[in-house]
Amino acid sequence: MTLLLHINAAAPASRFVRTSRTESLNKRLRLGDLAFLHLWLLAGFILAGTAFATSAKAEPFKSGYWVSSGREIVLQITPCGADLCGFIAGIALSHPGDAMPVNWQGKPQCGFLMLRVAPAQPAGNGGKRWKGALQDPRNGNVYRTTVKFNAAGNLELHGYIGIPVLGETQLWPKFDAKILPGCHVPSLDGK
Repeated sequence: MTLLLHINAAAPASRFVRTSRTESLNKRLRLGDLAFLHLWLLAGFILAGTAFATSAKAEPFKSGYWVSSGREIVLQITPCGADLCGFIAGIALSHPGDAMPVNWQGKPQCGFLMLRVAPAQPAGNGGKRWKGALQDPRNGNVYRTTVKFNAAGNLELHGYIGIPVLGETQLWPKFDAKILPGCHVPSLDGK
């Protein structure tokens, strides 16, 4: 290995004499430093972009009403902490004048907490998938469930026992009709 910086004997000991080889090396070091600086800046932009993307909050869930696929009940889904809760807000009657149904404990089904799900993972459409439990108000049976909202705003509810393959998926459309006091939904009666 050869020494690239030569010391001039006539010059003071603290001064270096530049040669063409040392100028070339210095130029390469400056270009290398510039490339290194660009890499640091690029890494900084990537980290800042990642931090910004993770700090940006997702659109909060908007409460709403969804009607069951059999058009028997209307479920109001609202945030409850980080979870979503679904309460029976509307019930269709088989015949006008029928009494409102009661749950397996003899209490009114109106206001019954039927669904509670927590965020699980992103769904394929860029939304969230929710996972939790669904309780049948008629007999008290509890089912595991996954819920997601499709691009049209409809609820895709998959209830199952044991493993998801043994379940069924239902599409519950958004509901905008009138719900009378006491949970009666005349537009769904007899359906």
